[in-house]
Amino acid sequence: MARYFAQSVEGMPRRVCVICRWAWRKVEERLFEEYFRRWGLDTKGPDFDHQFDGTSDFVGYVPSPWRVLRTLWPAVGLEADDVLLEYGSGKGRVAIWVASRYPLRRIIGVEHNRDSIAAAQANLRNWRRPLRCQAVEFTYGEATEFVVPDDVTVVYLFNPFVGVTFNQVLAHLRASLARRPRPLRVIYLYPFMHDEIVKAGFTVVRSHEDVFYPWTVYAIG
Repeated sequence: MARYFAQSVEGMPRRVCVICRWAWRKVEERLFEEYFRRWGLDTKGPDFDHQFDGTSDFVGYVPSPWRVLRTLWPAVGLEADDVLLEYGSGKGRVAIWVASRYPLRRIIGVEHNRDSIAAAQANLRNWRRPLRCQAVEFTYGEATEFVVPDDVTVVYLFNPFVGVTFNQVLAHLRASLARRPRPLRVIYLYPFMHDEIVKAGFTVVRSHEDVFYPWTVYAIG
């Protein structure tokens, strides 16, 4: 980010451009949030009661940006036999949005905050448009204790945790793959733990560099 805010006359046009883009995306998020609220999906965030304070590995609830959802998932490509696992599923934005557009076998959201789980389940009940994936499940639990189902083929992470927790989740993924070898993709928005996931045997298959919303897709198997 620093290079976009360099204190120089030459840097002024780019700096203004970045600020304008940021402002427009804020407006865009609010418009989409209001649009989807009309269809029963209320996932507004962030929730400052559960934000990262530096004392734990968990980052807190911030919903995936609507712009990312509309560009990332078509680029990734999902098939009817895919099973999606989202860590830090929050109030259900990603799970319900994906279920409304892709006929996946099933979608699992794992969340360690009970209030968020209740909100996600309410959003699923209140959703007033067709679901192409009928099997959507929100599960309460700690990521470090969750046993990865052996049919999961896609994992989504919006930087829900870092550090030891992230490495323990990677260990659970590898254990599932050992039980049932199969291709597995990890979609990682804000890939701060890139080195760790590569060390675990995943390779980069696609990467999107962005000032605001960088993401990387990894694969194994």
